[in-house]
Amino acid sequence: MITARRTALVLRGAALCGLALAVVAAVREVVLTPRTWALDALAWAAVVQAAQVAVLAWAWNRLGRASWAEAPAGTAMRSFAAGWVARYVPGPPTGPAGKFLALREASLPADRIGVLLWMEQALQLGAAVVVPALLVVPALGREWLPAALAGLVVGLAVALGGARPATVRWVARRLGRRGGGPEGWVAPADAGAAFVGMATATLLAGLAFHITAVVVSDWPLGRWVEGTLAFCVASLIGYLAPFAPAGAGVRESVLVAVLGSQVGSANALVAAVAARATAVVVDGAFVGGYYGAMRLPAPWRLLLAAPWNKRE
Repeated sequence: MITARRTALVLRGAALCGLALAVVAAVREVVLTPRTWALDALAWAAVVQAAQVAVLAWAWNRLGRASWAEAPAGTAMRSFAAGWVARYVPGPPTGPAGKFLALREASLPADRIGVLLWMEQALQLGAAVVVPALLVVPALGREWLPAALAGLVVGLAVALGGARPATVRWVARRLGRRGGGPEGWVAPADAGAAFVGMATATLLAGLAFHITAVVVSDWPLGRWVEGTLAFCVASLIGYLAPFAPAGAGVRESVLVAVLGSQVGSANALVAAVAARATAVVVDGAFVGGYYGAMRLPAPWRLLLAAPWNKRE
C-alpha cells in the first residue's frame, strides 16, 4: 500500500542521491580542478549562501508558527530540510512535495499543509520579483524607473493577493476544508515577517553570486548592485522553470547571457558554474549537518532544536 511515509522515504532517498552526486561534481569543480581561485575568498560566498538558507528556514518557521504548535517537536525544521533536499529531484516542483510529505508524516491535515505551501509560494515569488525591482534603478539608471515600478506592483500583488484571507479561504475549500475558516492558520504578522525574510534571502543569494563572480572572473567588486541584480533576475527565471531541479541550467544560461557582454561568455560561465557549485556544497553541508544532528543523543538533539520547538 502506498502511504505518505513510504512516498516520503522514496523521494528523500532519490533527493539525497541527487544531492550527493551534485556535491561530488561541485567539489571536483571548486577544489580539484586546477584554478587560480582564492578559495579562502570563495568561502565568504559560502558563508553568505549559508545565511540565505538560514533566513529561508526562519521564514518557513515563522510562516507556519501557528501550525507547529499542533505538530510534534521539530516538525518545522524537519519539513524544511525535506523540502530543501527534494529540490534535487528533477520534475515538477519537488520542494513543496517534500514539505507536504514531511508534514503529512507529522499528521497535519492536508488542507492546512496546502494553505501553508500556497502562501509560501506566493510570498516567495512576490519577493523574487520585488527585490530585482528595487535594484534595477540603482544598477541601470533612472530610465528603468517605469520597469521598476511595474515590478514592484506585480511582486506586491502576487504576495498580497496570494496571502489575502479571501484567497486563502478559496484554497482551503479547494483542498477539502468544510466549515470553520483557515483564518487562524497564518497570522498577517507572520506572513509579513516571512515575506521580509524571503526578500532578504533573495538579496543574500545575489550577494553570494557577486562575491563568487569577483573571485573567479574579472567582475569588479564595486559593481555589487549589478551583480546581485543579474543573479536575482536569473534566479527568478529559473524559479519559474518547474522541471529544472533548483533551476539548474536555466539560471546559468541567463547569467551567461546577461554578463557575457561584460566579462566575456567564458568568464560568465565560470562564475555561474562556480556559484552553483558553492551553493551545492552549502546545501550538502546543511542537509548532512541536519540529518547528522538527528542521530545525536536525545539531550543534544533537544538543545539544537530548541529554537524550532517554541510553542506560542
